[in-house]
Amino acid sequence: MCGRYRFKDPKLIAEAIKAVLGGDLTMAEFLQRWNVAPSQFLPVAHAHEGVPQVVPMRWGLVPFWDKSEKPKIAPINARSEEAYSKPMFRQAIQRRRCLVPADGFYEWKRVDDKTKLPFCIARREERPFFFAGLYEESVEHLRPATFTVLTTAPNELVAQIHDRMPVLLEGERAKAWVRPGALSEADFRATCVAYPASDMTAWRISSLVNNPRNEAPEVSERVE
Repeated sequence: MCGRYRFKDPKLIAEAIKAVLGGDLTMAEFLQRWNVAPSQFLPVAHAHEGVPQVVPMRWGLVPFWDKSEKPKIAPINARSEEAYSKPMFRQAIQRRRCLVPADGFYEWKRVDDKTKLPFCIARREERPFFFAGLYEESVEHLRPATFTVLTTAPNELVAQIHDRMPVLLEGERAKAWVRPGALSEADFRATCVAYPASDMTAWRISSLVNNPRNEAPEVSERVE
C-alpha cells in the first residue's frame, strides 16, 4: 500500500516532469509538501489529448461509471496484479494513465500487535520519481478529477518494512507509461514491477508522520 508521500523539492520535480512530458508544459502551482495524504488535491502529470499538463487531482479514484454524489468506493491504490482485468481500472489503463510526482514515500513496519515504526523510502540522493497512476476526469457540478496509485510486490529493501510498494517510474519507463495509445497486458505487467532496491534507500522517521496535519521538514527527518 502507498498511503502517504512527499515532494520536498518542487524545482527538481518540475524539471523531471518536463524531461518526461516535454512540450510547452503549463505547471500547476507546485509547493513543498511533507506529508501528503489521501483525499487531498495533488499535482498529477499526464498528456491530455496529446497536450502535456500538470493539474491538481484528488487522491482516491472514483470510477467513471459512478455518477453518485457520494461514491461508496474511491481507492487510493490499485493492485497491479489484478488491475488490468478489473472493470474499475480497465478503461483507465488504456486511456487515462498518469504520473504522480514525488521524491519520497512513507511506510510503517509492524513490530508487534501494538507497534508500527514509520520509515521514509526514496531513491538514492532523494532524486525525484513518479508513481504509476490512473485517473478519471472530473464530472461537472459533481466532483473533481481523481487518481489512484498502482502498487506491486516489494523489492528486497522495502520488503523489510512492508509487503507492498508503489510502482515507481522514471526516465524512459515514465515516458512510455503516459504515451497515448492502448497498452497490452504484457507491457502493463512489464511496467508494474518493483523498482530496483540498489537505487533506493530507507530510514527511520518519527511519529510526526502519523498525523497528516503535521506539514514540516521534520516529518521525514532521520531518527535513531
